[in-house]
Amino acid sequence: MQIEPAGAPERQEIVVDTVHDLHEDHSDPQQQTVQQNLWVALLPLALIAIVVLGFVASVWTILVAK
Repeated sequence: MQIEPAGAPERQEIVVDTVHDLHEDHSDPQQQTVQQNLWVALLPLALIAIVVLGFVASVWTILVAK
């Protein structure tokens, strides 16, 4: 019987989860690619562009009327 000194970390065995690794639907979270919808980024940009163009058009109209 071996006695470990006080303060020594406990020994832990490595656990390999082959049930999930070998499953056909398994996806490793560290190797997943981001599949982001392009419309999610373009819709807010389009709304901002419409607001800016509307503001520019209203300022232009006010400045031309003077």
